[in-house]
Amino acid sequence: MYECLFEPIKIGTVEIKNRVAVAPMNQQGDREGHPTLQYMSFFNARAQGGFGLMTTGSILTSKEAHMEYPFVPYIYPTAFNAAYYTDFVEGVHSQGTGVKMFAQMSPGFGRQTGLNNVRAPSPVPFKREEVEEGFSNQSKAWIKYWVSDFTAHLTRGVPREMTIDEIKKEEFNFVRSSAMAVLYGFDGIELHSPHGYLLHEFLSPRTNQRKDEYGGSLHNRARFLLELLAGCRKRMPTVPIVVRLSGREYQEGGLSADDIQQVCIWCEEEGADAISLSNGSGYDDNEHFFPTKRDNDDLIEAHGKTLKKAIKIPVIMTGIHTPALAEKLVKEKSIDIVALGRGAIADPEWPNKVKEGREKEIVRCTKDNFCTAMAISGAQGSARCTQNPNYGKEQYNPAYWPKPMKGGIPETLKRWKPGESFVPK
Repeated sequence: MYECLFEPIKIGTVEIKNRVAVAPMNQQGDREGHPTLQYMSFFNARAQGGFGLMTTGSILTSKEAHMEYPFVPYIYPTAFNAAYYTDFVEGVHSQGTGVKMFAQMSPGFGRQTGLNNVRAPSPVPFKREEVEEGFSNQSKAWIKYWVSDFTAHLTRGVPREMTIDEIKKEEFNFVRSSAMAVLYGFDGIELHSPHGYLLHEFLSPRTNQRKDEYGGSLHNRARFLLELLAGCRKRMPTVPIVVRLSGREYQEGGLSADDIQQVCIWCEEEGADAISLSNGSGYDDNEHFFPTKRDNDDLIEAHGKTLKKAIKIPVIMTGIHTPALAEKLVKEKSIDIVALGRGAIADPEWPNKVKEGREKEIVRCTKDNFCTAMAISGAQGSARCTQNPNYGKEQYNPAYWPKPMKGGIPETLKRWKPGESFVPK
């Protein structure tokens, strides 16, 4: 019944066994910026549940980005934290399910840290009215779980404009950190550029008011992203690279779906192997960042088959929770892979249940956003789900612990040709 969802597909040099992915999400069990047994066990449960591709949440790629936002994982040359990642990736691969594990690499969070004097494309702060308006469309279930004024942290600081030297330094760090992630065993990388974070801020005319070569025209605003991509492709010619973008902004003067499609075309030209589409501009538009609809209808409407007509590389779309709709979109070639975030939290067995004809047994995400409210309200790496009592506690189930494996060189490195280097000079 769902044959198309379970056909294999290649992202660059890597074959993904099916068309169902775990979308990147932060705070799935990391502690003090490091993967833990819980972090690994969360992914191992979804690996056993039948997902073909899984991507980490944001991994910061420089000391500067880490200092600005020390609450999420990081990889950069002087961090000396390889053991956390090699143990994590080997633990996921040890499950023997054939799942591929990608690392989502981020040069920073920009103004969305809420800090004063943080690096951003331009000194454009959040306005309280736009943040409150972004929250006004939320469901009552979303609002009722907040224990404090979340908008306060966004409006307390004014960012500063990154210098050209800082941009170039971040590019060097990003490429090297991405190569380190591959050395640690990840099967591919994803460039983190949606949801109002630093790269998205450069893309958007709402937050990028620069007068130099990184501001003004759409191509100039995309320059930072495209240079990161080109650098990674040059140094890692055989490693799959995905670019994650918000499909559009919904505020006046924001990025349009046509803008994003053009950025996707440029990304393909620079060597991207796939595009991962999410939606919304960030915390001033939470209804599109964390949609309360069953399926991501707005994103489907914004791109539908049009993006697939513009680019040849695979398109991953998040927020499609209904199996019949997922099958339809893949079958009609509107998208290539469906990615579940909160849906994968609610039911780690989603792919297995669909494939085995047990659709009625799927534990549905109610979109009440309890998980997100807990995470953002300080339950760092200890979020819970109202539908899945085991979420956040997978580490206590020995079935999700790492298993013995043969070890050796990571599969990703085996694809390097003799003489090629993945370390920037």
